[in-house]
Amino acid sequence: MTNDIESAYRAIAEDPKYQHFAMIPERIIRCVEYFRIKCDRVDAKDRLLAYYLFIGVVDHAIDSGDLELGSLVLKRFTWPPCFDDSTRVSPAVLMTEILKTQIEDKSYRRILRNLRALYQQVVRERMVTSIESYIEQRRIVGRLTAKLSYLLICPLLEGEHKELGDFMEQIGEIGCLIDSVIDLNSDGRLGLLSFKPTGGDFVRLVLCTLRDGAALSLRYPRLFGLFIQSINDNIQDLFRRTPPASEHQVVSQRKDVATSVA
Repeated sequence: MTNDIESAYRAIAEDPKYQHFAMIPERIIRCVEYFRIKCDRVDAKDRLLAYYLFIGVVDHAIDSGDLELGSLVLKRFTWPPCFDDSTRVSPAVLMTEILKTQIEDKSYRRILRNLRALYQQVVRERMVTSIESYIEQRRIVGRLTAKLSYLLICPLLEGEHKELGDFMEQIGEIGCLIDSVIDLNSDGRLGLLSFKPTGGDFVRLVLCTLRDGAALSLRYPRLFGLFIQSINDNIQDLFRRTPPASEHQVVSQRKDVATSVA
């Protein structure tokens, strides 16, 4: 990467919009240490930072109405990474190329396959028509997001670590549900959902999130502090965000994508 690319990357990492995502790698490293798994801490953190900033940038763009960005990003997942003038078109394109530099050859196909699955589930999430289906989709999205982070650092881990992978996917589920508790009402107002959430829907979502979080905390009580820290980071993120696109633009673009998917 050239100096200007590295500067652009640092700017994204320091952007308040993505601070919530930039904090996730350190928590994952602490989980790895909890399971007493040896790994290259520096390399693992570099990979996780590139991945979660990529997720943050794409997530922000999609929430701003650009749901088709996911398919455009997937088309760029060809080898090798390309840092030409097109890289500077958008933060999403830049983060796509940077993420590609952090993927090992032997993991590339599997990671790309799971990225495609993740995007498909994100699209489906916008089309569900009930809170029950929404909660299930959020769980799936959370598990896939976390699974990808595990696959990314897996080559750096020593010994047996299947329990870590399962744990990370459970954490991913709960993390997505926590995000939903914070964002449900605003997403409904902005037309990001295909149903209008009610007060009862919100209560069901909160109870589900608390139940899952409590169950995992009882299994891993020493990691309860990380669970609380995650909730706090999500709340802080709510105050750091810039307002997304207008409701009219978001609804219009969501309908366009729904038509193309159908």
